[in-house]
Amino acid sequence: YYNIRANFEIGSGVYQGIYQKPDFVKDGSNDRDRVDRLWNEEEAKSIFQSVNEASHCPVSDTKKRSKQSSPRLYDLTTLQRESNRLHHLPASRTLQIAQSLYEKHKVITYPRTDSKALPEDYVATCQELLRKTEGVLQPFAHKVLDEGWVNPNDKKVFNNKQISDHFAIIPTNTPPKGLDANELKIYNLVLKRFIAVFYPPAGWDVTTRMTQVNEHLFKTEGRVLVEPSWLSIYGKEQNVQDTLPAMSSSDDNQSKFIDCELIKDQTNPPPRFTEATLLSAMESAGKLVDDDDLADALKDKGLGTPATRAATIEHLIKEKYISRESTELRPSLKAEDLMQFLQAAGVEILTSPAMTGEWEQKL
Repeated sequence: YYNIRANFEIGSGVYQGIYQKPDFVKDGSNDRDRVDRLWNEEEAKSIFQSVNEASHCPVSDTKKRSKQSSPRLYDLTTLQRESNRLHHLPASRTLQIAQSLYEKHKVITYPRTDSKALPEDYVATCQELLRKTEGVLQPFAHKVLDEGWVNPNDKKVFNNKQISDHFAIIPTNTPPKGLDANELKIYNLVLKRFIAVFYPPAGWDVTTRMTQVNEHLFKTEGRVLVEPSWLSIYGKEQNVQDTLPAMSSSDDNQSKFIDCELIKDQTNPPPRFTEATLLSAMESAGKLVDDDDLADALKDKGLGTPATRAATIEHLIKEKYISRESTELRPSLKAEDLMQFLQAAGVEILTSPAMTGEWEQKL
């Protein structure tokens, strides 16, 4: 496919825009299609030629405030995913560490949970935990109390209907002592998420700039973090600036065309699964099932339970069906042979989450 990128100049600097197809609608016939991808070489060259003859180009900016809410409290699967993404720890190792933090050190609540909410009578407990937070995160925890952000009516946090046998993973009021490096990593993930969940959404100013070059449109986007809120707990501070130079009155809503480039590129195959993305696919296996009733049966279940998903992946590695290569999971020849055999025998249903959906529905 082809991209066309153009550089423009205004009083405060230079910016780049990317050509946008007019009236683009994603229709599902080509899941690799994008608003900035041209699939026909002749068409791409014709637009490139037309753009290259431009001089001054009208510009319009639209600004809007975009909110980014803090993520919900951890259940086991999201903790395993984050731990794999940030610290490259296998899911089984994360469960082992979380179990040790719960049983041996008593610094977090029961980890084998599929809930992301707390009981509705846990408001006072949360306030007490925030009060007892020590170390570098203490100012962030105390700010929640000072601002009165622990809201008993916040259903994202306190919700009896979203709790089965166990509630979300949160710290306990036992101070952490004698934790090793990996235990400290997992404990910090849990503690940061627990404090962040009470913060109001972070705010970004998003500027979308459309530059008209003859009859063609080029888009540029810039973001500025104006209200860091909970992002400051993760070290993202105020005024994270973008590189989009601002328009001024002297520009008279015009930019000067500098040059443009026709880029020939290729689509990439889907990336290999990591443990984080495989856990996510197992958790939301209903999305891979076409039958609405079966997908609905899988909606809150997925493949396995939070406690068994890691063991399933480890078992496949142990039996040499898949291998870990850096952070990627790769199938072996043994796995491919098995798939071919199941296909030849006409029992592909064994390879589909639809079968699990059917079991869940019948149960």
